Amino acid sequence: MSNYNDFPIKINNTPIPVPIAWNETSEVVENVNTTEAGTDVIDVLRVDKLSVNASFNVSSTWLATFKGWGNSTSVLSVNIYDAVSNAYVSRDMRIRNFVYSLVQNSDRTSGTVGLWELSFDLIEI
Repeated sequence: MSNYNDFPIKINNTPIPVPIAWNETSEVVENVNTTEAGTDVIDVLRVDKLSVNASFNVSSTWLATFKGWGNSTSVLSVNIYDAVSNAYVSRDMRIRNFVYSLVQNSDRTSGTVGLWELSFDLIEI
């Protein structure tokens, strides 16, 4: 049986910490138009558009890294292992809905500026 260390998730070629939760959703993007006769014409614009809801417990250093990625207007290259193709796939994504909070009393943890709970959404563009 494989574990996370066999297939780490990478953002901009940087392996990220093991997430507490990593929930992937794939959607079909379509455009629906109605003709004069009242018939719906559906144009499938894209299949397999990935959205990920992720959460982590991280050090202050990792918080700064994730926050930098979240504040960036540039596109992130996210490499995720795909079990169907048995290979890494690269997705162009952005971080949205970034939320973080200090773990209570963790500011006393030696060598850190606290431990942090954070969550965000990765949205494929």
